[in-house]
Amino acid sequence: MKKPITIIVIIHNDLQGFSRDELYEKYFSWLITELEEISGRPVLIKGFDKVDVPGLSDFNYRNDDHEAAALGWREKTRALYNSIWQQQNFHSGLVKILLLTRYDINETLWGLIGVTQGVTHFKSYAGIASITSEHIAAHEIGHMFGATHEDSEVRFEGWWQDSIMLTDHGSKFRGNSYRFSDKNRKNIRDHLEKLP
Repeated sequence: MKKPITIIVIIHNDLQGFSRDELYEKYFSWLITELEEISGRPVLIKGFDKVDVPGLSDFNYRNDDHEAAALGWREKTRALYNSIWQQQNFHSGLVKILLLTRYDINETLWGLIGVTQGVTHFKSYAGIASITSEHIAAHEIGHMFGATHEDSEVRFEGWWQDSIMLTDHGSKFRGNSYRFSDKNRKNIRDHLEKLP
């Protein structure tokens, strides 16, 4: 049997007051189905907050330099990452840690010129995503498994809808298809097929 995909979601302190169940339902329940269909693997998503991980849930993610935020988060989570994947049932390439935040990482002119809603490095184990849009968490997790912007698409299913990896100025006028494009499904599948 293939090893599971494990996504650890650290719920930032600025989301205290939001229900874990509501966050799970809105941002992750549909993603589990999508990733399981693509990979043929079980997908485990576990949420932790300040009670569980007080040294992580207060990470200062808001930064004009989103690269610095990504690198800082990766370093901050290294010990947790190592402790998880070293357990027998897990594989390092299948463990991801996502900081879920209330606010965007940064914005320019109140978001009119630019905004960074999430960040990770390609195929990294650590990422940050805000809840300012329903697909940002899935978008960053997609990058962690090999999905790219270039292979995203707009689909028409009664109305125009973005695949998970598409983010552009027109996105606010289109719906969310809640799926990766066929090309990104292949990218993710190809990446995961190399892992046990």
